[in-house]
Amino acid sequence: MLIVYLEKLNAFAKNHANARKSIATWKKTTEEAIWKTKQDVLRDFRNAKMIADNRARFEIVHNTYRLIVKINFDAQIVQVRFIGTHTEYDRIDPATI
Repeated sequence: MLIVYLEKLNAFAKNHANARKSIATWKKTTEEAIWKTKQDVLRDFRNAKMIADNRARFEIVHNTYRLIVKINFDAQIVQVRFIGTHTEYDRIDPATI
């Protein structure tokens, strides 16, 4: 999968040292993945949750942070839409961000 808007993740990791390892693991797994269906995402990340409009929510650092991406399965592209604290996540609509 090709990850776009990766600068959001990199900036977040730079400012949140405790998230760096989890973000690096997520990036490596995602870049190596070939996701054709939502079940493929859940196979690689069993704590992920699929939400509306082919978006997925991932728990970073045991749910301290949340990552929202939009997945284009046909084009093999993952767009980073949001990364932030659980509190920040509660203030957004993950289905439309």
